Amino acid sequence: MVFRAGKRTKYIPTLFWVIIFGIPFSILVKWLFWWFFSPSYERTSSPEIDVPGGGPREIPIVKDDFRKIKGIGPKTAGALHSAGMLTFEQIGLMKTEKFSEMLSELGLPSTNAAFWQEGARLAAAGDWEKLEKLQNK
Repeated sequence: MVFRAGKRTKYIPTLFWVIIFGIPFSILVKWLFWWFFSPSYERTSSPEIDVPGGGPREIPIVKDDFRKIKGIGPKTAGALHSAGMLTFEQIGLMKTEKFSEMLSELGLPSTNAAFWQEGARLAAAGDWEKLEKLQNK
């Protein structure tokens, strides 16, 4: 080491220390913050599985036959299907006021809306005997 009047000559410049220790330390700190404060789905990778013939498949839509309910004919059933009502459950779970409004928008009589909904509830539950009793009243 060379001393000059109390001053030490720097053999290793500051830039060297920044490159050797500063940059790796800042990368490590950044990675730690990312690891602890990011959601888990960003930290883990999901494996891609190659399945033969594994393209997107369409789920077949099963439409219930609304004609099983007394008072619903082919025209009414077709109009309900075209409006997006495909199952007995959908009709049974809908509020009576909304169902009546939907029927009036489709140009169908809405006087039997409550009766049709009760029948749809029974049909969705698979209680065909009670549905038969309800329709024979």
